Amino acid sequence: METYNLYMDEISSGSEQDGEGTYEVQFRIVPNSIDDGDPENNAVLANLNLLDLIDLRDAIQQMIDEVAMSSIEAELEAQEQSTAEEEMTP
Repeated sequence: METYNLYMDEISSGSEQDGEGTYEVQFRIVPNSIDDGDPENNAVLANLNLLDLIDLRDAIQQMIDEVAMSSIEAELEAQEQSTAEEEMTP
């Protein structure tokens, strides 16, 4: 079974924040069979099989869903509070 290596590349965005340069992060997945780098030392995660990649995808999707839901819930709560305050104002 093919394994894969996950890399996290930092790319300078060119803008500065508080006097320091900012970076964008990009992830890339490379099949181990064609990876000519040094994955054992440079990859964020090395030798992932397809099932590992699926588990990683699911874990990331779950985190995205949780953050999105908490954001929606906070927005709804703020709207409800605003509506309640408007109803109390004469």
